[in-house]
Amino acid sequence: MTAKHGPSDENLLQFIAQKEKELEAKVAHSREESQRRVEEARRRAEEIRERSRLEAEKLAEEIRDEMEREAASVSKERLAKATTEAARVRARAAERMPKAVELILQRVLAGLEQKSLPS
Repeated sequence: MTAKHGPSDENLLQFIAQKEKELEAKVAHSREESQRRVEEARRRAEEIRERSRLEAEKLAEEIRDEMEREAASVSKERLAKATTEAARVRARAAERMPKAVELILQRVLAGLEQKSLPS
């Protein structure tokens, strides 16, 4: 019985060994493919991060520029309003100057008159 099953057992072992080698090759290929895909995914992720970083820097720069323009605009607007208000105040002061001078002269002269009157 042993002699009868000898060659077929050997064929079966060779078949199993062959299948095992095929499976090992498939596993090795799958590992290599997986590693390649992981590396590709990492590379893509790094590219995406770099693009995102550059876009964020560009957006931040655009926002800074817009803020500077807006600040300059607000400053110019406030300066124009302050200049207009100062001109208005100067004009009112100039209008009131003769009356103020007259009032001061009256009070000064009144004080001098009181001092020159005999007590």
